[in-house]
Amino acid sequence: MADTGAITLALAAANDLLIEGAGVRLAAEPHLGIAKLQILAADPDVWFETALGIAPPPVLGEVEPGPVAIAWLAPGEWLVTGNEADVERVRTHCAEAAGNLGLMVDITHARATFELSGPKAASALATHCPLDFGDEAMPVGAARRSTFSDTGFFISRRPDRAGQPCFRLIFDQSMAGYAARMLGATISGDNV
Repeated sequence: MADTGAITLALAAANDLLIEGAGVRLAAEPHLGIAKLQILAADPDVWFETALGIAPPPVLGEVEPGPVAIAWLAPGEWLVTGNEADVERVRTHCAEAAGNLGLMVDITHARATFELSGPKAASALATHCPLDFGDEAMPVGAARRSTFSDTGFFISRRPDRAGQPCFRLIFDQSMAGYAARMLGATISGDNV
């Protein structure tokens, strides 16, 4: 089958996304690097602390040690986000430290990342996801994997923007258009 460029067009469209309205702003984060770290050590948290010199993120949490953010995904599994060069440095360092016990993968180009913010951002998310996005259930620094309508996604609560909630949403690249359409319809339809 010939490549029609559909994936390239979908990626370009996702990277240019900006939708504002109804107290919500949805924007692409096109230059965000993403890596998945997985270690098979007897005590993954000790390995993490030894390899990176910092405490690992708490369960269902995210920490920001310097230029990257690192989120807990599962025991011995973390997601690193940030500037592509910084994420690659962390990924390479962890791969060297892990040897054959680790799987450190750059997944930047397989994912689409959006930032959703504003006073009604939590309501917009709740339209498509079963999680509780209230400040107590999803405080700044929280990170989760969940479902978004008919697909899976990763979400983290970022530091508030202008005093309003801010979330990072990461989808499989093939679902970026779907997620953008669903959120766009919610935002423009004032259904939040």
